[in-house]
Amino acid sequence: MTTCLTSPFASRVGTNYAPTDEEVIAIRGLLVEPLSRLKRLDEQVADLQKAIDKLTEERVQLSTYVDAHKAILSPVRRLPFDLMQEIFMACIPTHRNCVMSAVEAPVLLGRVCSAWRTMSQSTPRLWARLHIVEPVRFEVMPGPNSDAFEEKLVQRLETAKTWLGRSGQCPLFISLEGSQDLPPPPGSMGTEPTTVFPSTHLFLQALIPFAARWKNISLSVLWSALQTMSGLTEKDVPMLTKLEISQRPEPDPPTIPWPSLAMFRAPALRDFAFAGHDSNIMDFPIHWANLTSLSLMGHGWGVLTCKIALDVLSKCSQMQTCRLLLSEDNFGTPSLAAGSGSILELPHLHSLYLTSLGLPLGVGNLLSRLCLPVLRELELRGHANIGVDDPTFAANLVAFLAASSRFESLRADTQMFTKPSLIDLFRGLPATITRLHLIDRAHPWGPPGVNAVLDDDAIEVLTPSPDRTSAIVCPKLQELHITRCLCPSDKALLRFIVERMSIPTPALKRVEIQFTRQMQVDITADIQPFLDTAMLKVLTTYHHPTIGGGSFSPWLGLADAPNSGLGPWAGFDD
Repeated sequence: MTTCLTSPFASRVGTNYAPTDEEVIAIRGLLVEPLSRLKRLDEQVADLQKAIDKLTEERVQLSTYVDAHKAILSPVRRLPFDLMQEIFMACIPTHRNCVMSAVEAPVLLGRVCSAWRTMSQSTPRLWARLHIVEPVRFEVMPGPNSDAFEEKLVQRLETAKTWLGRSGQCPLFISLEGSQDLPPPPGSMGTEPTTVFPSTHLFLQALIPFAARWKNISLSVLWSALQTMSGLTEKDVPMLTKLEISQRPEPDPPTIPWPSLAMFRAPALRDFAFAGHDSNIMDFPIHWANLTSLSLMGHGWGVLTCKIALDVLSKCSQMQTCRLLLSEDNFGTPSLAAGSGSILELPHLHSLYLTSLGLPLGVGNLLSRLCLPVLRELELRGHANIGVDDPTFAANLVAFLAASSRFESLRADTQMFTKPSLIDLFRGLPATITRLHLIDRAHPWGPPGVNAVLDDDAIEVLTPSPDRTSAIVCPKLQELHITRCLCPSDKALLRFIVERMSIPTPALKRVEIQFTRQMQVDITADIQPFLDTAMLKVLTTYHHPTIGGGSFSPWLGLADAPNSGLGPWAGFDD
């Protein structure tokens, strides 16, 4: 029952009023009965709390009893072993190999209960994928850290052996991330002449006994460690279909006798990827004619000229996917003359990714020597500001793409073109193209108009004319992606979307633009009808160049300084 209390001091409650001596006596007398009532209520609450605590304890006991018996009835306990195996396999990462960690499968599965541990360890397929990270020696001097390193090294070696030992006879997918530790300088204090860093060779030696079941092997190691594999022959790796090698640089690397690495001649090898320094690709003892996928991506200033690339491709008649990092002889002198030599046809190559370290002229020369009738996807990457006034580059590229009747996707750095050549490229793109991804790289801190390769004029070429008097460029275009663009205006983007969606049977489904500037016009309301029909998805992101880190930031030196990655080069915020 609620008691309604009134007080003659109600107007003073909640204020800073200071009572007089007489009012103090009156207030104390006023509180005698409420204080007595409050004490009785506290006693009643305490009695009720004891009753609640007793009931709660009884409920916990009953709930524990019931839950324990319900767990016995759990359907997962009665699933057949083969079905549990499939569930376990669904927990394995599909985009990479498994790691030596208890936070994910398959190790995590064995931490649930003893039954699951037994089942997981009895499922060889769970242990057929492994990513090994060689521990790093942060301190080479003798001491506690050295002992800890040796313990970690032994632990990972033993774990790798145990892991692969559980894989039964399954084909193996293994990746090794070797340490970047380098041998100590001769005569270093605390080191013995026989000390060898790193210990990558120990991991390779641990993997070699399983070579007969290697299916997919990826090695990122120092050059010297590769010599550990020189004893393997093609007969030792009968199942090897994919080999990836990333050579890490080291001072005074040994000369690797590539022809002696007989494992490169694996009879089932179809996918080969190599990233290294100053290696003669043609020395690799590979059955080039068997390859369907090839990736040659050097580090830094590689030596894969267009001529060498052409020589390699001429041996790969079954090639389907190719990724190349191209350089030029003598820092920019094209190694192939446009239009010279015979045309090389690769009838199965559908995806080609080229990155140029030199002028785009070399890429154009290479493409002028290739005929790819089933090409579907082309990627052209190059450094910013290497575009030159070469009107033949776009023309050669257009002619190259026209030879394929299945071409669908182009991804390109706009800085490989001048503005006129980029417009020419847009106008000459095959009508079959459905996806266009442009990387602009325009600098927000540069003078207005500089590096403006992709601007409103270029977007206008891709925009159907309102009166429909001219042919539509790329009529089947479904996706437009632009990364790091600066100059195209929001109005030009709006016209592109509206006109594309207004043509009969519009094909456009997705527009994704990453601006390196702030928003000019909010186009959301204008394109909302297209978004409501679920026919189109538009994703636009804007970067405000006046906010963020950088040497001119007003937040510089503060712990909570925003970091936008570009800096406030545009000046004060408006």
